[in-house]
Amino acid sequence: MSRSVSRFYDMLDELIASKDDLFVPETKKVSSPADDQARLFLEIVAFRERHGRAPDPASRSPEEMRLGVRLAAFRNDEAKVRALRDLDQYDLLVPAEHDKDRIPASLDELIAADDDLLSTPDDHIFEFRATPPPVPKAEADMIAERIPCAEFEKFAPIFDEFIADIASGARSTVPTSSTYQIAAGDMFILDGQLAYIAEVGAWMTRTRGDQKDARLRIIYDSGTESGHLLRSFGKALYRAENSRRVLSPQAGPLFEGQAAPVTGCIYVAKTLSDDPALADLKHHMVKIGSTTGSPASRISTAENDPTFLMAKAEILAEYDTRGVAPKKIEGLLHRFFAGACIDVRLPDRFGRSVDPREWFFISPATVEYAVRLIATRSLHLYSYDLEKDRVMTRAEG
Repeated sequence: MSRSVSRFYDMLDELIASKDDLFVPETKKVSSPADDQARLFLEIVAFRERHGRAPDPASRSPEEMRLGVRLAAFRNDEAKVRALRDLDQYDLLVPAEHDKDRIPASLDELIAADDDLLSTPDDHIFEFRATPPPVPKAEADMIAERIPCAEFEKFAPIFDEFIADIASGARSTVPTSSTYQIAAGDMFILDGQLAYIAEVGAWMTRTRGDQKDARLRIIYDSGTESGHLLRSFGKALYRAENSRRVLSPQAGPLFEGQAAPVTGCIYVAKTLSDDPALADLKHHMVKIGSTTGSPASRISTAENDPTFLMAKAEILAEYDTRGVAPKKIEGLLHRFFAGACIDVRLPDRFGRSVDPREWFFISPATVEYAVRLIATRSLHLYSYDLEKDRVMTRAEG
């Protein structure tokens, strides 16, 4: 063994014999709960030193919120307050009298604290100051009850005429779909009684949503009358199971004052198609058409006519256009209801693709109302609301 190697081993023996800490394994101390609490609290102290304030538990910063919630938990635990008092150089564990950082332990403590949030010299917890008081609901200006009609003899012939027309088939009835489309002269069937709209009062604005409403004078075939608001009567029609509207089969006096002979008519029809694609739609769609002849003859070949969806149809109503070209009236109605026009494409009997533009998602009663507006030359003052199937004044829209 060389001398240098021998010298290395001698030095190694001396190093081992000296029991240097290099060869003594370090034993990790097990931290106590008190040490963990101290470490967690010192993180709060460090935040105080960096920012000059206690952490806010309501902060949007996740780190500050976590420390603020931890501080609130320390403050609410008297044992932890005593254990950490020596580390609390900034009095973080002793909040001020109205310190907002402290979370009350109970509702009783919150009330007992008499916090500014709950009580000030000029405020009361049950008084609303920031929130405006609710708008009082408008009280009904009268309760509409049926009373005997003193002049029923004046209206009795009207009921007799309608009953005779319904029995003969001259007039038809349809379910009331657009219940707010009500005008003077309309006839309804409500709870098994005929209800005649004798008068429609002036339009007024209701409190809720600035809705328009009007007072009606309604005469019943039982010899009574009522003064319901239009919207109230509309709701009654909607809620009744078998309420119906009586349609006028012909325009009659709508186009009075025209000396020229009848040049044609407008008709409203529904499809009797068995096509499964129309099963859910056909009860809500009508065709607005015109003819210079008879509507009955117009639909006689409907199953071969693409404008009738290649299926049989039924006439619901027809209106004579005295002295006015029916195509002109039809065009007005089509433009007025353009938003409700159905986009449908189907092949004709020769296989060619056809796109009929005379079908609309509207009710027959809505068409009748629009025809009346044309007759009184006031259609331009109105517009059509597709969602409500309602003709409304442009001011309302």
